[in-house]
Amino acid sequence: MPRVTNAILAAALTTGAALVAPRLRVKAPTALAARGRLLDELADLDGEAPVAVEETAPVAAPVAEKAVLEPETLFFEGPPSKTELIVPGLSVLTVIGIVPFAAAAARQAWVKYKITSRRISVQSGVGGQDFTEIVYSDIAGMKFVYRGSKDVGDLVISLRDGAKLEMRFVPQFQEIYRYIYERCSPAAQA
Repeated sequence: MPRVTNAILAAALTTGAALVAPRLRVKAPTALAARGRLLDELADLDGEAPVAVEETAPVAAPVAEKAVLEPETLFFEGPPSKTELIVPGLSVLTVIGIVPFAAAAARQAWVKYKITSRRISVQSGVGGQDFTEIVYSDIAGMKFVYRGSKDVGDLVISLRDGAKLEMRFVPQFQEIYRYIYERCSPAAQA
């Protein structure tokens, strides 16, 4: 019996000690940690020189250069050209001209083109709910038609997956077309 009691008592003491007294986690000594220690302070009072703690700087691993993207710059943002309203506005005098004028006015209110250094975005629909965004690497080809002068034009962008993005009455057409053309892949430029 004494063996069993001793074994139970020993087990209770070891598990109880682990629950009552958690282990202390001691960090590696640093110069600041050594100053705050009680033994170091006592050694200073006794006139003994404290043990010098040598602090070594961590060795920095060689950092591989990360590919950093240049910030996205805005080239153009705005609605289609206002010249879109001229012919439908004149045709309002007839009853038939009301519908084309309403469609042109709606495009002015709800369509926005945004051309940046990374992508082309078209926001359209009632209240701007439809949002289309393409990147230059997806462009397979471009076709255009001038509207009246060379300042305004329609642009159809064909994508690699077969889809097409149509941009009507693009203002500053010469500059915008050249800007998009420069960012297309060489296969799309051919």
